[in-house]
Amino acid sequence: MFTTKEIWEAGRAALGLAPAAATPPAAVVIAPVATNEQPGVSDPIAFAFSPRVYRIHFKNGNSGEYDGAALATAFPFDASQIERIEPVEEVGQDL
Repeated sequence: MFTTKEIWEAGRAALGLAPAAATPPAAVVIAPVATNEQPGVSDPIAFAFSPRVYRIHFKNGNSGEYDGAALATAFPFDASQIERIEPVEEVGQDL
């Protein structure tokens, strides 16, 4: 039997790639998001989404409604492109 690491290294060697130990880990940098409606939401990835629907407004003018339970487990968007996050029942009430 082979360990997962041994299989991984054999695959990298077969592809002609350097061993994983020689590859430095990539640093992930997430820009903080400034929001006017919810000042506590500076980092959408760290935001505690509850199981309800949220509208996410993007800097390019688009927006969409997304399930908070799914967003709590995996945040699929680029945090630097988000303008603000609002629970759906609160959208438009600040007019």
